[in-house]
Amino acid sequence: MALLLQSGAAFAEQPTRSAGSVAQALEGKPAAATAPAPLSLNLDQAIALGLGRSLALRNSSLALAESRAVQGLARARFMPKLDLVGLGTYAQVGTDVGFISNLPAIGDLNFDLGGDGYAVVQNTFVNVGLALTMPLIDFGRGPLQQAARAGVQAAEAEQREQQRRTRFAIQSAYLNAQLAESLIPVWESALQVSTRLLSDARAIRREGLAARIDTLQAEALVETDRQGLAEAQSQREVALSALARNLNLPPEQVISLSEPLRPLPAWTLSLSASLAQALAEDRPALEALEQQRRAQQAQVKVARAGALPQVGLLLGGGINGDWLNVPVLNTTPRVGVNGSQGPDLPTLSTSGNASGSFYDWGIVISLRQPLFDGGLTRESVALARRRAEQGEVALELARQTITQQVETFYAAHQASGPQMRAAAAAAAAGAEAVRDALLRYRAGVAPITELLIAQRNLQAARSAEATAIHRWNISRAGLELETGSGLAQESVPSSL
Repeated sequence: MALLLQSGAAFAEQPTRSAGSVAQALEGKPAAATAPAPLSLNLDQAIALGLGRSLALRNSSLALAESRAVQGLARARFMPKLDLVGLGTYAQVGTDVGFISNLPAIGDLNFDLGGDGYAVVQNTFVNVGLALTMPLIDFGRGPLQQAARAGVQAAEAEQREQQRRTRFAIQSAYLNAQLAESLIPVWESALQVSTRLLSDARAIRREGLAARIDTLQAEALVETDRQGLAEAQSQREVALSALARNLNLPPEQVISLSEPLRPLPAWTLSLSASLAQALAEDRPALEALEQQRRAQQAQVKVARAGALPQVGLLLGGGINGDWLNVPVLNTTPRVGVNGSQGPDLPTLSTSGNASGSFYDWGIVISLRQPLFDGGLTRESVALARRRAEQGEVALELARQTITQQVETFYAAHQASGPQMRAAAAAAAAGAEAVRDALLRYRAGVAPITELLIAQRNLQAARSAEATAIHRWNISRAGLELETGSGLAQESVPSSL
């Protein structure tokens, strides 16, 4: 085929590199230069390399890990909780009334201080224990765990779908680069012919056998072909840059294509079979939406559980220690004489202390039954229902979109075969027409306009042939994306 960038023999002789060697080349550090070695990739190598380095796939893996963490949180919410609890207090109180009450760290004490007595009381209290809490009845437990499981399954399906999309993105970028690469020889060939035509026009004009307009038209054709070649070269750089970004390569990495533009094997499934496979129950995109819908339906039950009773258990026990110290205790005793109060005796100053420990334990069963929450439960249920309905609509929209995509790719693939055959025939006829018109022009039989038209038709036919092959390949890759088919298709258009 005229559009192959290199012959089959040259392509067979080119050394191939596995995906592993490509990865090693990326990770290796050249001894003499800081820039990485250039990479020459075929389509399979590009796909293998891109899938291993894709940021989109890495992001989907992180989303899956997040969903699993959410599932773990939902499970842990209803597990028993065992806590170590402790309390320590210290208090010092000075009193001259002999009575201490309502102090949390000391409690109630009573001293007989006499008339002008005074006391200082110091108390240290320490408590260490264990507290076990366990939900016994919670109607939100099952739905919440169900929603978490559905979220994990949705994330797993989304990861598989992302792998499909990433593969298609790499294929599309590679095929676009192939198209841009294949148009460069087309413009180079056109420039060679137009340059030769300009040389002939100038030579004929020097002999006085051609008008000045022939030379001007030939010069305009040369400049047009130079412009087209420059644009094709620019598009190749843009396409290679897009491919490098899809492969997540460093900016300084230079890549090239080792496969020329050529048609991939034809798609053998019928439209109905393609649609059935694309809309199958195991389609990751549909499965992800289905699991999300189930999670939203479970959230409706979670919202309803807010109005249902909850029963919990609390079991606690511990050891307590108390140290009471009275460093200052001044008392002024009195002596009574014949029933009447006598004089005060000398003040006595003493001190004392006491300590002890005890244990305690207990069980509490709690019941919570919401009676009125201001409509919070009702509105939460309504919100969850609306989201579940949106999930159903999203699932149906996804089916419609997939159907449209399959039909579009299938129609484009079916049309590309005749387009490739017609473009190839037009290119072959155009090449003959250019040769004949050039001979007729040199002989002075035909005007230069005839030759210009033939050359433009040839360039357009070759560009159309490359575009048709690119459309054929892209549509087939799109069908692979939608159906997930990796079957080896062996039929190729007979004319190619």
